[in-house]
Amino acid sequence: MQIRTRLTVQFSLLVSGILLITFFAIYFFSYYNVTEDFYDRLRSKAKSQAELLLKVQVPLINSEVLKALDETNRDLIYDENIFIFDEKNRLIYSNTASQSKALHVSNYWLDEIRKAGQIRYTDGDYKVVGLYYKYPFNRAVVMLGAKDLYGQANLSNLSTLLTVMFFIVTIIVALVGWIFSKRALRPISKVMNAVEGILPQKLDTRLDVPNQKDEIGRLTTTFNKLLDRIETAFQMQKIFVANVSHELKNPLTKMRSQLEVSMLKERNTAEYQLTIRSVLEDIHELAQLSNTLLELAKVSEDQRDLLTETTRVDDLLLDCRLSLAQANPAYNIILNFDELPEDDTWLELPGNSTLLKTAFLNLMDNACKFSDDNTVTVSLLASRSQLVLGFSDHGKGIPKEDQSLVFQPFYRSVNTANIKGYGIGLSLVERIVKLHNGNVSINSNQPKGTTFRVTFLRL
Repeated sequence: MQIRTRLTVQFSLLVSGILLITFFAIYFFSYYNVTEDFYDRLRSKAKSQAELLLKVQVPLINSEVLKALDETNRDLIYDENIFIFDEKNRLIYSNTASQSKALHVSNYWLDEIRKAGQIRYTDGDYKVVGLYYKYPFNRAVVMLGAKDLYGQANLSNLSTLLTVMFFIVTIIVALVGWIFSKRALRPISKVMNAVEGILPQKLDTRLDVPNQKDEIGRLTTTFNKLLDRIETAFQMQKIFVANVSHELKNPLTKMRSQLEVSMLKERNTAEYQLTIRSVLEDIHELAQLSNTLLELAKVSEDQRDLLTETTRVDDLLLDCRLSLAQANPAYNIILNFDELPEDDTWLELPGNSTLLKTAFLNLMDNACKFSDDNTVTVSLLASRSQLVLGFSDHGKGIPKEDQSLVFQPFYRSVNTANIKGYGIGLSLVERIVKLHNGNVSINSNQPKGTTFRVTFLRL
């Protein structure tokens, strides 16, 4: 069901429900007032008839006189039946020929009237009032019953009127709701049409925000922010693909050139071996680039299931220094553990030791490569709330305008153009640190050098 149809149905049901309750209340209170008014009239007339018959001398007042009085009375009650009984349940007076024709009078009701003094009840279409009337030297039971045709007619007319009004108002409400919902959803339709018109070739298009304070304006602003993120992701993907193509193209071109040159003429064994070693070196670089890209693709912030170990960071740094020194004997790796905590558990970090080792090796390797003396100084500070590592080099430093870009894949600043690398290592480091609930910051040292500060927060 469309939103417009659903809004119309819900609006119509809500208003119709309120209308139905209101009309029902009107009918109920009208019925109550009509009934009470009719019983009051019966009670008043029964009392006046009893006073005339029992307090006044009977020879003066008889049924003919009462009939004449009724005809002059403007408060006429239709099909009136009155019965007066003495204490021995003998009928003293009745305005009908036979009491069985209209009301069913029994000793039970006579006794109930004497007990309660006054009662009322319904007998078929008749409403009956019973009074226990006291007059000088005696008592009598007066019963007056009649049909409230006037009240029933008024209630029937009211019921018909309310029913017709209910259906008319419901139809009007449904039509108004249909028109109102169309008008209310018109801004959303405009946003939908505008979003459908945005193609991958027009990702710089943004939606107009007529009013930022209402819900439509907030929805449009959210769409624009989403478009910003999509455009940024597309641009990063383009840059990533371009950089990968460039990094793959260089060694492939180099290998093809070497092999083509070798095929130009017959060469000796030593020259062939030299060419093969050069090609193997290029293949090794391609394999290393491929493995690094694969690791970069694997690590993301939502892969918390990889963090299943508890690692001592100082031991891991010692292991990294040993591995890097064996691979690059010229590197000088200094570990500064002068401020280790008394509590050894503060050196422990929940996570994945393989990924952490990869991150630390990249930071150490980068610092050694960019230091003039191939030296990196690693510091370690641990507390109850966090664990901070510093990787300091003695290189040229990173310009401020490049510090926000060095974590993007394949980004290489002008200062690193002459140093071998692909620009992927820091991107991998940042993803691994974020996966371990940490962050990486860059501090420029004076007069030269850079410190990468890695901070892990304990949860």
